[in-house]
Amino acid sequence: MYTAEQIEEMIYEYHWRKNVLLEEGYELDSNSTAQYGVESTMPKAQGGTSDKVLDIVTRNDVIYRILYKHLEVVSFIDKYEHHIDNDKNLNILYEIKKGKRPTEIKKIMNIGRTNFESRMTDIVNVYLNEQDKHNKHNQQDKHNQRYQH
Repeated sequence: MYTAEQIEEMIYEYHWRKNVLLEEGYELDSNSTAQYGVESTMPKAQGGTSDKVLDIVTRNDVIYRILYKHLEVVSFIDKYEHHIDNDKNLNILYEIKKGKRPTEIKKIMNIGRTNFESRMTDIVNVYLNEQDKHNKHNQQDKHNQRYQH
């Protein structure tokens, strides 16, 4: 369960985390042959290709955990954005997701600092409320399963 501060941080981190995932996803889908490093000197099966990302992830669990964290953040933000019912707030979120800075967004939306901060609080509260609903629903399901037998 995330706090309001964590959710706001996740919103601001969305853009770069998504970029990392897209970059790694592109590499993951690649069927290229290694050109550098130890893998390039290893014998290759006839007609086979190497998967650079898989080799890196296999050797280094830290990368996997980092990529998983990126996926977790991006998925969480995407999962509940459709619950934001204020058009201006939704546009602010989309601009942040595109990587725009608050100063740019305030200029585009023609709003001041306090208005922007208030709208960010509203956006974060939507995520908090949806997260709470989701957790309560999961707890109810567990309770029902326990007493069903």
